[in-house]
Amino acid sequence: MDDTETPGFGLKVARLLNRAEYIYLRILRGVVLLLATLLILYAVWLASVALYKISRSPDSVVEKKAEVSAPELVEAVVPAQTLPIATEAQEAKASAEEHRAYGQFVKSYFGLYRSQFERFKRPEDKSLSQDEFDDAFVQSQDRLSRIAQGKLNASEDLADLDTLLTTMTAAASNPETVKRLERYRSAAKVQTCNNVDRVRTEYRSGWDRYSMACSDWYADPMGCPVRRPVAIPYQERVCSMQLPKGVASYTQVFRAFQDRFFDLLTSRRQQYAEEAAQERSAIELGVSEGKASFGWALYVFGGFLVLMFFFLLIAIEKHQRRLSDAEPAPVTE
Repeated sequence: MDDTETPGFGLKVARLLNRAEYIYLRILRGVVLLLATLLILYAVWLASVALYKISRSPDSVVEKKAEVSAPELVEAVVPAQTLPIATEAQEAKASAEEHRAYGQFVKSYFGLYRSQFERFKRPEDKSLSQDEFDDAFVQSQDRLSRIAQGKLNASEDLADLDTLLTTMTAAASNPETVKRLERYRSAAKVQTCNNVDRVRTEYRSGWDRYSMACSDWYADPMGCPVRRPVAIPYQERVCSMQLPKGVASYTQVFRAFQDRFFDLLTSRRQQYAEEAAQERSAIELGVSEGKASFGWALYVFGGFLVLMFFFLLIAIEKHQRRLSDAEPAPVTE
């Protein structure tokens, strides 16, 4: 009975082990396929990102153009312009032409001032000639001098002035501007008194040990009596007729608009230049990271090939088992 039962039990155990091994190989095959798929997808993604980063160039970054709109000309802030330097060859060639260009701008700008701002003047306000207006607001001679010294780029400065003229023209016709200037022309001055700090000088007697202006200067104590100035601070109440608080003259409004224009223009140019520089730096960093990512993509692809080699071994093993199962059992006599 033992001889007949033992082979049957061993056969069952062998079949159970074969079944477990078959299931294990199928699971292992599925896991390898899943990992290989994830690796090839990751490698493709790394390679795509790397190629995109490498393909970008810092030279492709275009700095945005700084612009100022008419409604923004509302606050008076002193501008701080930084402009490129022109070469000496450009100075000599463009000198006469730039004199004419600045003269034409002053004429147009003064026309805007006279027609849109000075018409709101009060009887006691002074009138400016074109040359006086130039010295007060444009300073064309100073600009031409800086061009001759190579400290100012004439073409860019004239472009800014043309934009200023256009923006100031639009701001002058703004209803809020007209209302503000009308309020100035019709405002009644009120008496305003304030305590003003002043200093007066008084001469008092004193002693100067280094003075030799007296006959006995050498006697002890050495020196001579002198009168020395002494600053005496005091307050004086000063009253004057002034415009109500919040009312600005047409010249103050004009200068505030002009200063605000250059302040916004300068700050935005600096902002856009910084943004462009940051973007160029980001692209350069991206190119470096892209090259590293491309190397990682090659490593991942190598891992994919290793997994596919194991998958091939599993497939060969599975194929061998099928052939073994298909072989007929040996015939025993």
